[in-house]
Amino acid sequence: MIFLLVAAVFAQGSVCLRLIDIEVNSVVQKGEPVWLNCTFDQESDDLYSVKWYKNSVEIYRYLPKEYPQAQSYEQPGVYIDMDSSSVGHVLLHNTDLDSEGIYRCEVSAEAPSFQTERAEKELHIHKLPKETPTMTGTRGHYNVGDFVNVTCIAKPSKPAAELKWYINDKKAPVHFEWPLAPLKEDRLVGSKLGLRFVVEHSHLWHGTLNLRCSSVIAQQYSRSVEELYIKDMPKSSELRAAKDGPHISGLKSTYHLGESVVANCTSPKTKEAPKLRWFLNENQVSPEYVTRYPLVKYPDGLESTLLGVHFTVREHHFRNGEMRLNCTAIFTKIVDTSHVETVIGANQQSSGLQVSAKGRGSGCTRYYGNLVWMLQVTVLLSVWFIYC
Repeated sequence: MIFLLVAAVFAQGSVCLRLIDIEVNSVVQKGEPVWLNCTFDQESDDLYSVKWYKNSVEIYRYLPKEYPQAQSYEQPGVYIDMDSSSVGHVLLHNTDLDSEGIYRCEVSAEAPSFQTERAEKELHIHKLPKETPTMTGTRGHYNVGDFVNVTCIAKPSKPAAELKWYINDKKAPVHFEWPLAPLKEDRLVGSKLGLRFVVEHSHLWHGTLNLRCSSVIAQQYSRSVEELYIKDMPKSSELRAAKDGPHISGLKSTYHLGESVVANCTSPKTKEAPKLRWFLNENQVSPEYVTRYPLVKYPDGLESTLLGVHFTVREHHFRNGEMRLNCTAIFTKIVDTSHVETVIGANQQSSGLQVSAKGRGSGCTRYYGNLVWMLQVTVLLSVWFIYC
């Protein structure tokens, strides 16, 4: 989540320090390095300090007038490379599950403005399983009418894998799938999903049956933009979103009691458009004040979401003289996909499974089996009479 806030004394008619952008990867695999980048413009101000926090605890500071100028502070999951870090740019040379959290950059100016700006983003750490999912419960042979009871198991990961069963490349009916208790290992979670059904002729495709279990690991993260209004005063600051965050349009610089707020939030163009949510003073806006628009699709195949908000400003909308209007985009990033499959058929065996296209105990099968045996006996007797 991005949170930009001016908390300072504003210098009338002067050009002050501005925080331009904060860059922190939303999703990082355990063990990978990550940069924390804080970009700002001093304008006419002198820089006093740049500080980084993890979950509101200081982990790094840069003060140009002190020696040494940069210092770091030990925290679980924070592994700062001081040789590579400088001013507002900090390198975490390693990450683990403790590295996950909200990282905030705070930039402050010297007198006379004492301007301070803050921005924060959330970092998620994912841990992928070392192996592909496995399939258990299979038998060496199946007939039409037999009961299939197999289980797909994905090794513990973070986040947990979402499993899905497919029969002949088609999603298995929901009533065929059987959720099972997950596997827990430290802070990792493994997934288990059963598949239960009775083999029918319709399940065979050219005499074979293909069972596939798909494992997808997806990480959700958010991007936000917030506007801050002070009661009976112009907007206190231009609060900006990150380049990959949503954009708010239609707002005025000042709102008074009884005025109408009508605004739109637009997500960035992505392959799969994110979900948007409006928040007023950290509370999600009621559905009756939200306008939903059709998904915007572009010629290049990308999509974006448009969500409107409308309400009349009332006294209770201001808390301690402030009104915060926030739009948050929820993104989903696929970090890993894998699958395990087996093919079962009447005339071939793959992965130890077979299925017979004939019904169990077929009278026709017994008849032809006896006929073949009688012919074999007749041939043997004929040969014996000839030579004897």
